[in-house]
Parts: sequence; structure tokens; C-alpha cells
Amino acid sequence: MSDTRNWKASTEYQKIAEANRQFYAQTADLYEVSENCIHDKVLQAGLETDIDRIVLLLGDQTGSLRALDACGGSGNISVKLLKRDMAVTHTDISAELQKIFRAKCQRASYAPRMVCSEIAHFLAHDDNTYHLITFSSALHHLENIESVLRLAFDRLVPGGMLYTVFDPTLYSRLGLVSRVTSRLEYYVFKVFCQTSDLHKAIGRRLRRTFRVSSEGGSATTINSDNAGVLAEYRAGVGIDDLALVDNLKNIGFEIVWHDRYTEARFSVTRRILKWTGDVTSFKLLIRKPAAK
Repeated sequence: MSDTRNWKASTEYQKIAEANRQFYAQTADLYEVSENCIHDKVLQAGLETDIDRIVLLLGDQTGSLRALDACGGSGNISVKLLKRDMAVTHTDISAELQKIFRAKCQRASYAPRMVCSEIAHFLAHDDNTYHLITFSSALHHLENIESVLRLAFDRLVPGGMLYTVFDPTLYSRLGLVSRVTSRLEYYVFKVFCQTSDLHKAIGRRLRRTFRVSSEGGSATTINSDNAGVLAEYRAGVGIDDLALVDNLKNIGFEIVWHDRYTEARFSVTRRILKWTGDVTSFKLLIRKPAAK
């Protein structure tokens, strides 16, 4: 095991982490009621299937599997792990999202371990090890993905697995039709699914535009206007998942599956994107090699 306690967050990493904390302090309730990965029935069914497959691969040790839901938000995956009788640790930088998850647990009489912490700091200082670590709609919020996953590698037991899902592929690899369709879908989503935030979003966009034009660049400090853009650090450009997989192999992970697929908020958008042949999302299941 490497000396993870010596890990130091860069200034940029700390800035993006703080932007996430501030952003979800503003939007946790809106996120919970409108986010597609929480409410889409097809996506939820896919999550259930994936988790069942992972449990089987881990040996179906019901009641003895320890799981960490990293950047767990309002508990989209944690609830499913708890339902399968896993010992769950849920960590997130947002106290507001954890409050929503805590209410879910109280209603279902679940008792997970909950830690409000920035994920790299948690992984570097946690003394526990886990059979499963999950990142759901989380990697694109991180300034340094590889460093965080390297820390996670050290928190896995030999043979333990790490699962990531709901992250975007590189936007630059999409064709023109896919890029335009994806951008239009975002605006439709804001209008019809986040109506209560629409006028605020327009105001934030206008103020950011004014700042850039008047200051000659983006603001260096975090404020209510730019926290969301900073928090969704890679959402606009995506993640080079092909390069990421190569880097994960160098860390020591074995690739169990690397699925690249077409996903969208609305079925009509999904059909258009599938017609173009572009993939927009990816998910990974990777494993720490078993002890010899």
C-alpha cells in the first residue's frame, strides 16, 4: 500500500472541490427532484442490474460486504447497496445532499456510516478497506480523476472492485449533429424540468458573460454565479475515458468492463444520438488484483 496520507490537493483541486460544496448548498433539493440518473426508470433498472452483477462477481457475500459510496450525493447508489444488506459508508462534500440521504435512511430504517468530507481527503485518511467503491455521476466533478482513483485503489481489499457510472465521454469526439442536439437538450431540460431555477440560471449566465467581457477572463474566485460551472468541471468537455482506462491499468487496476453507450435525458434525444452513432457516456468496473 502506498503512503496515501502524503497526498496533497493542488490549489485548483481545492477550488473545484469548494465550488461543489457551494453549488450543492444552493441546489441539493433541485438536484434530488430533477436529476435524470435518479428518476429515469431505464437508468435505475440498469443500476440494479449492474449492482447485482457486481455482487455475484464479489462472491455474493451478503451481509459481509463493505461498500463505500464515494461522492454519494443523495444516496442514489447507497440505498441500493443497503437494500442488499451491505455495510455502507456514504461520503459526500455536501451536507445538504447528505441531509436528503439521511431522511431516506430514516424512512427505511437503514443505518449507514456517513461522513461529510471531500473525497480525496477522506480516502487519504480513512483507515477502512472496502470490497466495493462506487462513483455515480461523480468523476466529471473532479479536477484530478487519476489521483482520486489511485487513493481509492489503496482503500480496496485485494480483489475489491470500483464501479463508475453516469459520466460523459469527450464532447470533442461527437459529431456536429450530436453536439447541437446535446446542447439543445440541456436548454429544454432547464425550461421544463428545472423551471424554478430558469430565471436564476439566465441571470447567472448574463453576469458571467459580463464579468468575462469586463475583466478579460473568467473570475478567479468562487461565487454564486460560477460555482455550478466550476463544480461541473468536466461536464462541458467530457472525459477521455479511453486514456483514463490506460492510466487505471498503470495504477494497477484490472478492467472487468468498460462500457461506452449513448445516453440522454429524453428519449427523443437518445434516438437522435443513437442514429448518429456517437457514444455520450461510459461506465467502468475495475478490480484490484487479488492477493497471490
